[in-house]
Amino acid sequence: MKIAHIESSINWGGQELRIIEQIEWLRSHKHEAELIAREDSKIYQEAQKRNIPAHALDLRGSANPGTVRNLCKLIKHKKYDILDCHSSRDASYSALAKLFTGQVVVRSRHVIDPIKNDFLHRLVWRVGNDFIITTAEHIKQQVIRLGLSTPERVYVAEAGVDADRFKSDLRMTQKALKQELGIPEEHLVIANVGMIRRDKGQLYFVKACTEVAQRIPNVTFIQVGEATDSTRGYKEEVMMEIQRSPFKDRFKFLGYHADVENYLAISDIVVVSSVETEARTRLVSQAYLCGANVVASNIGGLPEMVEHEQTGLIAPAANPKGIAEQVLRLVENKDLADRLRANAAQYALDKLTMEGMMSGMLNAYNSALSMKGKK
Repeated sequence: MKIAHIESSINWGGQELRIIEQIEWLRSHKHEAELIAREDSKIYQEAQKRNIPAHALDLRGSANPGTVRNLCKLIKHKKYDILDCHSSRDASYSALAKLFTGQVVVRSRHVIDPIKNDFLHRLVWRVGNDFIITTAEHIKQQVIRLGLSTPERVYVAEAGVDADRFKSDLRMTQKALKQELGIPEEHLVIANVGMIRRDKGQLYFVKACTEVAQRIPNVTFIQVGEATDSTRGYKEEVMMEIQRSPFKDRFKFLGYHADVENYLAISDIVVVSSVETEARTRLVSQAYLCGANVVASNIGGLPEMVEHEQTGLIAPAANPKGIAEQVLRLVENKDLADRLRANAAQYALDKLTMEGMMSGMLNAYNSALSMKGKK
C-alpha cells in the first residue's frame, strides 16, 4: 500500500512523533509511506534525519490555490492509495485534493477539543474524507453525535508503542542513570513526561508533589519534556511554583529526551496531569510496559486507558490534592501498587502494542479503499 501522511503543524509533540513512528512501521513492513509537511516544521526536519521520504508543501491558510494545485500535482505524480491527514488545516487541503483528484482520504483526529460545528467545518468532515481514525472512543462519539460520520466509518486506534523498546527489563539497567541524575538510590521517583504546556497540567503536578513530599521523605520528582517558544511563559509559572515549595530541592526538570524509556524505567509512578485535549496518550502505554504505576486525570480518553483500581488510578483534573491522594495510595499500599502494575503490563501487551495499533489502522485504510471500490 502507498500512503502519504500530511501534517501542517510546525511544532514537535506527541502527535508528530506518532506520525513519524507510524511511517517508519509501515516502511519496515513493506509499505510505501511518505510525509507531506511544511519545510520549516519540526516533523519535516525529523523525517529527513530518519531518511523518511518527505515532500515540502506550504501548508498555510486553509485553501491557498497554489498549495491546492501543488498538492494535487504531487498526488497525481505519486499515485497514493491513501492520504492520511492529521490536523484541521491539512484536512481542508486534503478535502480539496479529494474533490479535484478523487484521492482516497483518511482523517485522523488526535485531540479531544470540541469539534467546530459551523457549516464549513461540517462540510469538510462530512465530504472531505472516506474514513476517520480517532485516538479515543470519546472522540469517536463526539464525531457521531455531531452527525459528521457514521459508526462504521470511524475506527478507534489504540495508543500502540514498541514493546521491544518499552519494557520492564530496563528497570534493571538504569541504576546508573538514577545515580547520574543525583537521585538517592532509596528515593521513589515520581515523574511527569510531556511537553511543558498549560493543557498538560505541570503546574498541578508540581503542587501535588509538594503535598506528597509533606508525607513522604524519600522521594524525587522529575519532569521530562520542554516548553516551546509559545509556552515559555507557562514554564516560568511552573518554575516559580517550585521555588515557593519548601521541597524545591526534590524537583528535577530534565528537558527533552528522545530516550524517554530510560526515564520511565527509573520512575515508580508516572502522573498524567493533563487538564484538556488529552486523548489516548501513548505515555500511558509506555509507562505500563516499563513497569511504572500510573495516576491519570479523569478527562478525555485517559479513563479509557487507565481503569481505576484495575490498571491504574484516576484523579480529578486540575486538583493537586486529589492527584496527591492517589499517588500516596500507591506509595503506602504496596499490594495495590504491585497488583495494578501487573494488570497494566498485561493489558499493554494484549492491547497497546505498535503491532496491534498498526494492524487496526491498515484495516481502516482497506475499509476506506473498499468504500471507494479501490481495494
